[in-house]
Amino acid sequence: MFVFDPDLSAAVGPRVRKSPLFDCTVRAGLSAVSTYNHMWLPMSYGDLDAEYERLTTRVSMWDVCAQRHVSVAGADADRLTQLVTAVDVSDTPPGQAIYAPMVDGDGTLINDPVLLHWLDRTWRFSIADADVGLWLAGVAHGRELDITVRELDTVTIAIQGPNAHDVTAALGLEWTAGLDRFRLRRATIAAPDRGRIDVVVSRSGWSSQDGVEIFCDQADVAESLWQAIAAAGEPFGIGPGAPNATERIENTFLSYGTDTGYDANPLELGMTDTIDLDGPDFIGRDALRRISADGPGRQLIGCVIAGDDIDTLPHPVPLSIDGTDVGRLRAGTHSPRFRRNIGLALIDARCSPGDIGIVVLPAGHGERSVRLVDLPFDRSLSG
Repeated sequence: MFVFDPDLSAAVGPRVRKSPLFDCTVRAGLSAVSTYNHMWLPMSYGDLDAEYERLTTRVSMWDVCAQRHVSVAGADADRLTQLVTAVDVSDTPPGQAIYAPMVDGDGTLINDPVLLHWLDRTWRFSIADADVGLWLAGVAHGRELDITVRELDTVTIAIQGPNAHDVTAALGLEWTAGLDRFRLRRATIAAPDRGRIDVVVSRSGWSSQDGVEIFCDQADVAESLWQAIAAAGEPFGIGPGAPNATERIENTFLSYGTDTGYDANPLELGMTDTIDLDGPDFIGRDALRRISADGPGRQLIGCVIAGDDIDTLPHPVPLSIDGTDVGRLRAGTHSPRFRRNIGLALIDARCSPGDIGIVVLPAGHGERSVRLVDLPFDRSLSG
């Protein structure tokens, strides 16, 4: 396998925020970071192959505090939340979360958060990498709505993998395996040095391996919480990890900015089933209705990339068919699951599965042929 990325160091300073778990991740062997919502997001602990194997066969714990919570509260909180999300939130009870893409007035995707209807009846946007708080505050101000927007310092730890519920049971949360998807429940976790820590548990996480996310609004107990989870998980092979690029591409977990760029709309991205054009009004609904009527100009499609095993693609590259540029290969990786190189491309809607294209990979790794396939990969590449 060859590696695209140069060996670089991150200049850690006050401009980019540290997670309350930063020191824990450093002690655990943190070796690579990215920036996400103006915060350091762990990306690797030195062995990506081992981290993939841990996630898919045992259990992994992630510092995802960079997955910031933006709170909306006040008399008009329900109204604002409906206005900025491309789904009908009216039937979402407190204690439930939903996937809630957000678009601007032109229908362009500007974030794809998980929207949490918190147990106190406020709303929280658990955001992808974009300044959602500024958007919410601007919309509220322009519409003269009575709401308060705050970005919270919520500690978020994801426990992901086949043994995730063994770990939560060891923490005294035997019920997590029966919790409905995206359902929230209050709990306490015992930490030897801090007593009982109040948390909220959600059956969620940015992988297809199952597991939970644990939310805590007390930043000062973050390290104790991390240590309690690590100790409970030790018999089950737990170790540190991070949102895994290879696993998420294999399972087509959308990455805002990576797969989408910053000019795509949900219809181009195949998100028809996750938005509601016939429900309550929201910013961008009329634009999306027009795009739906006309048909999107591009599509997100799967790719099989020929040649030697590749590392994760560091940036999008042009994809051409018969000498014509049809779009970009936006993400690529070698898949242990499918035993070949796969990727996601955002290209002309007139292209079809089975078409053969060409990409030139970065860092001198040459021209590769690319075969377009349907998504998800587990259907198009099975057998």
